[in-house]
Amino acid sequence: MGVLNVDHSRPFKVRDFSSHEDLRFAYLNLKAHPRGEMMLNRLVEAGFVPSLIIEEDSLLAEKGRVSQLRKLRQAVGFVPPKPTAQLCAEHRIDHVTVDDHNNAATREALLEANLDLGVLGDTRILRTPVMDAVPGGIVNVHPGRLPDVRGNNPYIWAVIHGLPQGVSAHLIDAGVDLGPLILVHDMDPPLVTTLPQLLLQINEACGDVVVAALDRLVRGEATLTDQPRGGGPTFREARPEIWALAAKMLSEKAEEHAAAAHAY
Repeated sequence: MGVLNVDHSRPFKVRDFSSHEDLRFAYLNLKAHPRGEMMLNRLVEAGFVPSLIIEEDSLLAEKGRVSQLRKLRQAVGFVPPKPTAQLCAEHRIDHVTVDDHNNAATREALLEANLDLGVLGDTRILRTPVMDAVPGGIVNVHPGRLPDVRGNNPYIWAVIHGLPQGVSAHLIDAGVDLGPLILVHDMDPPLVTTLPQLLLQINEACGDVVVAALDRLVRGEATLTDQPRGGGPTFREARPEIWALAAKMLSEKAEEHAAAAHAY
């Protein structure tokens, strides 16, 4: 995991914890979103079992699920994660479904659950009333390297603009990907030839990062580092032609790497 500038960090402490199981947190995810379910599976495997899961069942959720699953199924080595409903049944996790993570039902469920923390899988930008319902704050795992690549589809824009790939854990605030950083995981230039393989690699790293972030919190070793408010642009969702260009660039880079290795 990446090391932040500790000279500008401050402790991130919610309370004292005796173990992973002692952390009470809610997990918010768009219904059956693959990245969110992959992260949830990693958390449970590591002993971090949510007290509450809130899924958003909406057109946004369905669009995200179908789009990402279609890509991941093309990736070698992709194993569909265990469904959220199955995990809830196996571990007796309270499970709530809402039509929008920013609605009153979400806030009420969070307030009633006696939580330490909120953790996000994949969802929409949350509004202040929902953010304020969790005393310790809400942790987001961004599938890009902050503060270099903010916004939607950061791994795609990183390919397009030659920016570093990575995954970042941060507390959310009213800005877009501007909240204080808990940790940043730098990824070496991925030696992958397709976008599905890149997406799979990013999603797996998101699972590792969310576990590492919560582990630091439970051990009393977590810190927060404020991000610079300036810097590069906040990217919007990449259009299909941008995905196609990124795929072409990845393929060409892989060919160049193979040719250089052969020449050597």
